[in-house]
Amino acid sequence: MMTYLDQIDKLHPDLISAFLTSGHCDGIPVEIQLFLKQLQWAAEVYEYERNISRAAKQLQTRILAMQKLTIDVRTCKARIYAAISYFNIDNNVSIKVWENNYADKYEDLAKLAAVRGDYKTVGNCYQAALECRRRASEADQADRQWAPVFIITPNLTPEDLGYKKKSLKEIARKSNEGYYINLIESLPIEKEDKTRLLNDAGIIDVEPEEINEE
Repeated sequence: MMTYLDQIDKLHPDLISAFLTSGHCDGIPVEIQLFLKQLQWAAEVYEYERNISRAAKQLQTRILAMQKLTIDVRTCKARIYAAISYFNIDNNVSIKVWENNYADKYEDLAKLAAVRGDYKTVGNCYQAALECRRRASEADQADRQWAPVFIITPNLTPEDLGYKKKSLKEIARKSNEGYYINLIESLPIEKEDKTRLLNDAGIIDVEPEEINEE
C-alpha cells in the first residue's frame, strides 16, 4: 500500500505547486490535498519552532482549527518529519531528531506486533527504540558541550558584553582602603597563590615590620 508521500511523488510538480500556491487543484485527490496542507503548515510551524514536540502540538491545534480533524501528537510529529524531508527545510537537522523519530516508529511497530501476539518482535522493537533514544541522548549531550563562539570586533565594548563601567576613582579608592588585598586574603587558597595574585594585580602587600627604637 502506497503512503501519502508515495502518491505525492507520482503527481506532476506543477499540480503540487499550483495547489500549494492557490489551495485548490482538481487534479489532486481530496485526501492528498488535506495531507499536503498539513505538510505545508508543518513546514511553517517548524520554521519558527524547532522543538519537535512543541511544534507538533501547534500543528495539532492548527489542523483542528482549519480542517476540523483531530490528529494525535505523534502523527503531527510524523507530519513535521515528512515536511522536513519533502521540502528539504533543513539538511542539518540534528541526529537526535532523527533518532527520536526512528524510536517512535519502532514503538509503533512494537504495538502492532503485540496485537498479533508476536512478543519476540515486540522485544526487538523496544530494544531498537531504546538504542535510538540512547543515541539521541548522547547526541544531545554532545550538542550541549559545544563552547559558544564569540565574534569580537573593534567596535565591541565591555558594556556590550554586559559588563558595567567602573569609575577609576572608585577603583583607586578601594585599592587605597585595602579592599582588593582583603578580598584576595579571604580566598580559600594557599599563601603562595595569594602572593601571586597580589603580584599579578600590581598590589604591593607590605608585611608590617616592628621597628626597634633605641
